[in-house]
Amino acid sequence: MDLIKFEEQFLDDILEIEKESFPHSWTSEMFLSSAKNNAVTFKVLIENKSVVGYYIISTASDETEVIEIAVRTQFRRKNFGKFMLADILKEAIAKKSKFIFLETRKSNIPALNLYKSFGFKEIVIRKNYYKIEDAILLKLVV
Repeated sequence: MDLIKFEEQFLDDILEIEKESFPHSWTSEMFLSSAKNNAVTFKVLIENKSVVGYYIISTASDETEVIEIAVRTQFRRKNFGKFMLADILKEAIAKKSKFIFLETRKSNIPALNLYKSFGFKEIVIRKNYYKIEDAILLKLVV
């Protein structure tokens, strides 16, 4: 398992993972734009020479926000998300963040359990954030 900096060669795999993970998928332009942003860290998770996940975080001042984190369906519940979240925490500490924020669908119980296992706390519910579903905003004090 290796986390490496995003390169455009990974984009097709990332778009596949994005489509299977989120009902309102990002476009290739959105990913490429994020990769060019200096406030963003965009990493790709590689296992046996295959892209199995990715994350995008943004840091401003003393806060880091998890913009995107996703794992290919067949690799879920095999500690890949945990591996990426540990790296996000390491990146946030290196950038001197005091807080990490993220949000997820209220129904995404596996993700909620993962985040809570790292110490994230629910701070607010955003009603109908995903049009037909609430989002839960979580915060971790680093």
